[in-house]
Amino acid sequence: MKKSLFIVSSLLMISVLVVACSSSQQTEPGVQDVKYDSNAWVYASNKSLASYPVKGFGYKDSNVPTMEWNKWATAAAPIVNKIVGELPDGYVLQVTGHTDSRGPETAMGNKPGNLKISSDRARNVHNLLKAKGVTSPKVVSKGVGSSEPMSGIATDDPQQRRVTFQVVPK
Repeated sequence: MKKSLFIVSSLLMISVLVVACSSSQQTEPGVQDVKYDSNAWVYASNKSLASYPVKGFGYKDSNVPTMEWNKWATAAAPIVNKIVGELPDGYVLQVTGHTDSRGPETAMGNKPGNLKISSDRARNVHNLLKAKGVTSPKVVSKGVGSSEPMSGIATDDPQQRRVTFQVVPK
């Protein structure tokens, strides 16, 4: 009887420990949070992609900085190409353009607005990816203006001007 009670209580404690450990998540400081699906491949891909934004855009400029692109393409294009080749059904690689918070989100007078600028940035990077051989219809582009700022950095900081990559449901 004591042996059965010991086994049952041990199993109960192990179950509680497993549940407690699996429900706590830790994020590394300085690593941008990424939205992820419960699918381990999607999560791992998004974590990898979060390390490779295209940066260095000028104020209200959608032209991809050549120097930044060349550095990015050398390091990240093979990774992006591999991820695109392994995308599960129902998922796409989203190329997302971002701006800082200066200026209006939508067109106002002679200002194009942050949404247009961010859409143009994403489209330009998408076109450069095509030139590098990433031509899949599973790659889409989207501009989000200043609505998805990096945490811990002022919203009007030039670092907010970037293009990011993420595996998302269609």
